[in-house]
Amino acid sequence: MLFAFVVFVLLNILSSVFHTRFDLTKEGRFSLTKATQKLLSDTDDIVTVQVFLEGQFPAGFKRLRNATQDMLDEFRAYTGNQLQYEFYDPLEGVEDADTKKSIYDELVNKGLQPQRLIEQNDEYSEKVIFPGALVIYKGREYPVNLLEQQLGRDPQEVINNSIALLEFKLANAIQKCQRGRKERVAFLTGHGELADYQLADIQITLSSYYHITKLNLDEFDIVPPNVDVLVVAKPTEAFAELEKFKIDQFIMNGGKVMWLVENLAVDLDSLKGKSDYLAVPYNLNLEDMLFKYGVRVNDNLIQDIQCSPIPLVVGVDRLGNAQQQKLYPWYYNPLLSNVNTEHPVTKNLGSVAGEFMSTIDTIRQKGVKKEILMSSSQYTKVAFNPIRIDINMAREKPDQAQFKKSFQPVAVALEGTFESVFKNRLAFQTKAVLDSIDGFELRNESLPTKMIVVSDGDIIKNAYDKRNDRPLSLGFNKYLNQNFANKDFVLNSIEWLLDNSGVIVARSKDVKLRLLDAERSKNEQNFWQLLNILLPLGIVVLFGLMYNFIRRRRFTT
Repeated sequence: MLFAFVVFVLLNILSSVFHTRFDLTKEGRFSLTKATQKLLSDTDDIVTVQVFLEGQFPAGFKRLRNATQDMLDEFRAYTGNQLQYEFYDPLEGVEDADTKKSIYDELVNKGLQPQRLIEQNDEYSEKVIFPGALVIYKGREYPVNLLEQQLGRDPQEVINNSIALLEFKLANAIQKCQRGRKERVAFLTGHGELADYQLADIQITLSSYYHITKLNLDEFDIVPPNVDVLVVAKPTEAFAELEKFKIDQFIMNGGKVMWLVENLAVDLDSLKGKSDYLAVPYNLNLEDMLFKYGVRVNDNLIQDIQCSPIPLVVGVDRLGNAQQQKLYPWYYNPLLSNVNTEHPVTKNLGSVAGEFMSTIDTIRQKGVKKEILMSSSQYTKVAFNPIRIDINMAREKPDQAQFKKSFQPVAVALEGTFESVFKNRLAFQTKAVLDSIDGFELRNESLPTKMIVVSDGDIIKNAYDKRNDRPLSLGFNKYLNQNFANKDFVLNSIEWLLDNSGVIVARSKDVKLRLLDAERSKNEQNFWQLLNILLPLGIVVLFGLMYNFIRRRRFTT
């Protein structure tokens, strides 16, 4: 007895001096990545997390709430108890409609996305919740949307994917607060890129996390050094050599670029009112740059049986007035559900809607790592330039035997050190002009950096509601009344381009969904309920009988 007491005391003393944690889950659910551990251990001030997951929720939201608390407890262990968190319902006890709207608008303006819960028990009721959190550090605040928006997926799978991303989202928020400054994302202008109203939704969303600006290369001798990411969103006019040089040297100095480029000029609006349309090249003069960096966007168009529909007129009503329309599959608008499930940009990503996409070839370049992010489906056909497009082809049933060019790459991530496309190409006079620019240093090889190339500029374009004069959510398809994952893809891409600490690796974490057999659990429900009630009682009764039996034998002899 004395020995056991001494061992117990020693264990308590050792546990107060040495700290360790054991994760017994198969997939390491509670094991933080090295980058996250370092981030948390470097925290030198109080981190406050306000989580808006409190109240009466369905079982899935409760699971998300509990998983969030477990993750925050894990974070606290590595911050030396400098992390504080609180769960509460921001609308609890608020009855006044104007006050509710004020709170609602405030949270939306902070970057949190509302979710509507509809209950139909005794009576119909609707409740708005904010399944998110605010991370506050040194007076800086960052929103975290804990629930992934993945339409078309099973609700339990959505909750599971949301739980898998908790470490990344919370660590990323803390990291952004620690940086102090918002990184600058610049959208290139001057080459017929997408208009402001077509980029409105993504720019509004990005502005919650980054400083958004426009960049016209004609106005600067070089790309300003405070630009962190350059987004080239569907240029339609050729680049001059001097403009290419400025972008090249931006990359050579460690700048990141997201290329959203198309080689062929065609869109749905150009097909309206025409029996057919001939796709013509843009001639952007970017081929040599992209080739040097490790990719080639081809002069072709993908047709994919897995696609989104378009409406076509099939007739008029009985009075001969309103046109009747019907949705037909449009094979030039692929739905990209075949994504790289290991890369942090596309991990747990829903379907992305494309429009007139080309294939991408990867080119062997020393020092450059290339990964395919997205590709077409198994049933793909490739049309090569010149391409004549007839919108009425949507009415025809496809011959599946012709769609056999499976899994054509349409988005590629590049990472490493890149060689300048202008190496040994500059004239003496040009070099003399560059030497006169203060602080400019000509580089022939880049610092370690990253790029993403997508063969579709429309992947970042939001639709526009002309009647109400407002942009629609990026990825929203008004014909299907669904949101595709275009916005998530763009946000993840920008995040990956900017991440240098490795925190984004946590985005690749898997949490396996282990569900009960619904049919078996229903059929055996009564048995397991009785077992859970009677077995503990039986154990207690058996223990009592044995105790009395031993007691009688001891004291009756």
